[in-house]
Amino acid sequence: MNPTVILIDDYEDITEVISEYLGFHSINVLATGRNGKQGVELYKEYLPDVVVSDFLMPKYDGLYGLEQIRKINPNAKVIMMTGSIDDNLHDELRSAGASVILPKPTPLNILIETIKRIAFDNTVQSSNQISN
Repeated sequence: MNPTVILIDDYEDITEVISEYLGFHSINVLATGRNGKQGVELYKEYLPDVVVSDFLMPKYDGLYGLEQIRKINPNAKVIMMTGSIDDNLHDELRSAGASVILPKPTPLNILIETIKRIAFDNTVQSSNQISN
């Protein structure tokens, strides 16, 4: 079974490239959004296996999306991507329930491996991973 994903990033070019690349690797991108609020709406509509979200976005950031998605489904698999190396931010994302935190940019092969690893893992992620 191929994992389903929604991508949330305010840069359309980024979501287009990632969508195409994920499709080549049997990951079905159901939809893309531009901010955390759209991410929540798309999550409700599609109920994907995994959400991949940027942190820093205008109006409604990735933390907003993560918190709201976790209210809908406490077991939702959410990969947060951030260019920040701030430990406080990483702690905040972990506390909010991020399944995995990846640096932005991250190599696409790492993103694919991470999506496939967590998509069908039925355990709640108790620890988060920051990959380089």
